[in-house]
Amino acid sequence: MLRILHGSDLQMGRPFRPRAAKALRQLAFELDPNLIVISGDLTQRAKVHEFQAAWKLLEELPQVPIVVTPG
Repeated sequence: MLRILHGSDLQMGRPFRPRAAKALRQLAFELDPNLIVISGDLTQRAKVHEFQAAWKLLEELPQVPIVVTPG
């Protein structure tokens, strides 16, 4: 069976909720998805450091295909 994990609006930047990122990582490993989809806003203000933080979070997810559809 195909398992897809869908997360939306990471909103990296202030105010960022580290617990939400931790929960996403934990859920991603627990559910063992075949595909991860991230949609919506990746950042608060489209600053370079916010995109870097989003990239870092994506790198920490399981090594499965990830589809990002920014808002």
